[in-house]
Amino acid sequence: MKLRLRALIGVLAAAVTLATLTTVPAANAAASIPSQGSPTQLDVGNWNVEWFGAPDFGPTDEALQQQNVHDVKAGLDMDVWGLSEVVSTSAFDTLVAGLPGYTGVVANDPIVTNGAQYYSDFGDTEQKVALVWRSSMATLVSAKVVLANQNSNFAGRPPVEFTLRGTFDGVTRDLVFIVLHAKSGATQDAWNLRNPASQALKSYLDTTYPTQNVFVIGDWNDDVDTSIAPGKASPYANFVNDPARYTFPTRALSLAGVPSTAGYPDFIDHQLTTNEVQAKYVAGSATAFQPQAYVPNYATTTSDHYPVLARYDFVLGGGGGPANVIINEVLANEPGSSTAGEAIEIVNTGGTAVSIAGWTVADGSAVRHTFAAGTTLQPGKAITVFGAASAIPGGIVAVAAGTGGLNLSNSGDQVILRDSAGATVQSMSYSSSQANSDGVSINRSPDGSATGSWVKHDTISSLPRSPGQRADGTAY
Repeated sequence: MKLRLRALIGVLAAAVTLATLTTVPAANAAASIPSQGSPTQLDVGNWNVEWFGAPDFGPTDEALQQQNVHDVKAGLDMDVWGLSEVVSTSAFDTLVAGLPGYTGVVANDPIVTNGAQYYSDFGDTEQKVALVWRSSMATLVSAKVVLANQNSNFAGRPPVEFTLRGTFDGVTRDLVFIVLHAKSGATQDAWNLRNPASQALKSYLDTTYPTQNVFVIGDWNDDVDTSIAPGKASPYANFVNDPARYTFPTRALSLAGVPSTAGYPDFIDHQLTTNEVQAKYVAGSATAFQPQAYVPNYATTTSDHYPVLARYDFVLGGGGGPANVIINEVLANEPGSSTAGEAIEIVNTGGTAVSIAGWTVADGSAVRHTFAAGTTLQPGKAITVFGAASAIPGGIVAVAAGTGGLNLSNSGDQVILRDSAGATVQSMSYSSSQANSDGVSINRSPDGSATGSWVKHDTISSLPRSPGQRADGTAY
């Protein structure tokens, strides 16, 4: 059975409901939920909507639950929602149709690869995950079930991965959203399923998305400080213990004793981000929004979980702000013995094109290249300076050093980028230990981050170098 555990929380839920919902709007009135969204930044929510559309479980008045879920989602004004416990696909379709400007996909939709295979049990009355997003913001690139080999450890609900493509920070980017609903329960047996599921999830992310923007959102059914299973460590400690790559923005709420359900003291509905996303997290924005002040008898009419919200500083649409040109990759120790293969990659991470005509690239001794008149660097794009034209591969934007070489020393050196007036735009220094591997470059971590640290390329990617491309080898 895939029924959520209620025995531990039912009495508390009823008590909290009676204690906190003494003043509520009139029954069946549309709830007026205050907006929590930003018009320019990315707002992400996740919400367990408790047996949504199921006549035999959860809230008994399906029409009222439909109205309340609609009112909360419409009012909060998030850009992306990860939902769990969607049972009725027709109820889900009605919900999305009632939210102008949004679109959505539920796990058993034909567009989801292997979705129907894993989410059609119990005569299509299985609890399903779903993604809803603002259609003007992004388009769906792909949707697929992942970690199907962990199906039983996820209680028959393997995560679904959605890739959205849109204009963020003025450039086209893909954002990956993985929506999950972990095994419920505070027992040893439940923990014994969540723990290997967590190990498999981290292995999948480590291998598949070493440098990408990934959100994992949903009902994790456990906390991240310590487990809800008595005496057990959090099954998600593997993520907490790898802060260089992963962060739970919601962990601060756990540590503060904030609950994410109406009747259970722990925070079990989380957002996990890769370090690329975490660099964009708006500090302090994670919250568990409590709708009971606006929705009559929320915990019994709508859901026993609160919507969990967070904001990320991905600028939406075409207004990506000013240009921001950075040094992103330095290949000082060229592959083989030809110094023509030395390379310096420069990226415009801002939202506006910039003329770099007359800008110079220098090492610690002298200017090695001056960009020609008319050279413009578009937002989100890169231009790479190679030691000589003979080393420039096809398919990238690159030029040969105007002085005939970059002269980057393997024993340590500087790279300095200056504008046409001679002012330093950015500089970096590297050591001999960073340049002691043949053909392995030095790259920003996270890739493309103006404040990222300098690391060997093969520590953030399966590739030893990627001058003119993103760290994972994809095109700018």
